Amino acid sequence: MDGGNKSLLILQVLSILKEYTDEEHFLTQKEIKEKLLSLYGVECNRKTVAEKIDALVFFGYDICKNSGGGYFLASREFEPSEISFLIDAVFSSRSITGKNSKLLAEKLSAFLSKYRRKKYNYLYKSDEILRTSNKQLFHTIDILHDAISQKKQVEFSYDKVFFSKGRQEKQESRHYVASPYFLVNNQGRYYLVCNNSKFDDIANYRVELIKNIKILETDAKPITSVKNFDKGIDIAKYVNENIYMMSSVPVDATLRLENENAVNVVCDWFGQNTRVYQKGSEIFADVRANESALVYWCLQYGESATLVSPSETKEKIQKQIENLSKKYK
Repeated sequence: MDGGNKSLLILQVLSILKEYTDEEHFLTQKEIKEKLLSLYGVECNRKTVAEKIDALVFFGYDICKNSGGGYFLASREFEPSEISFLIDAVFSSRSITGKNSKLLAEKLSAFLSKYRRKKYNYLYKSDEILRTSNKQLFHTIDILHDAISQKKQVEFSYDKVFFSKGRQEKQESRHYVASPYFLVNNQGRYYLVCNNSKFDDIANYRVELIKNIKILETDAKPITSVKNFDKGIDIAKYVNENIYMMSSVPVDATLRLENENAVNVVCDWFGQNTRVYQKGSEIFADVRANESALVYWCLQYGESATLVSPSETKEKIQKQIENLSKKYK
């Protein structure tokens, strides 16, 4: 064998199989030998190529051979369908910049062969989606994960839009001190679930709006010391109850569904644990959700469902409808 480092040959063969083969594209020993020469300047014979492929198979790589003598890498770290799901999630996320969206999607697509990567040519449009302009996002996420693991408070500024002196401005100077508990992705937005040091309840902050974050020396407030969370927090339960990530107490509610199609809508939003049942000719659903989010949901899906109870929440919806009615008369 001439040229290159002999110890790297097995990695070079693996790289070629990853890049140039899949279930629809194969390379013979001769073609792999030719690519080793053109890509790495390495000359070797077919027997050496076969030995390296056998070694990779022995090491656990799923390399298959077809009837025509062609080899292909049959399985990878991620299946193509898994990569598609992840790339589409990244591409549609409004929490990261268009540039970061494109870079992250390209890193994910690198797990595929060059032929399968062609299907993601829409990535060049990543800048056309309305999304955050915050370039500190990944740094912020790293800091938050460190603070959560260290159980320390964080201080940050929040990119809140407000109106001042007849013009729209951004509030960046006000600093927040919070005890971070966990991060959650909800409807394409990334949220920090925490306790604002000035209050006694749980707060949700959009991570992409957080800037200039730093970890403080002070210990975070234990979640068990936060109002309504003396028994701790079930993250999955919290996310299911807070469908719009609004800060208010959860309530047990009953909805009357207008038709069978509304059942899917309710279960999509409130989870498969939603209790759906029939009384006479009417369909009902029992759900548990953050009250503010429930009010908002009922206004949004008023044609599909009507809140039956609790009466206090029902009254809040009625007041909202009355206020909206006045505005649009």
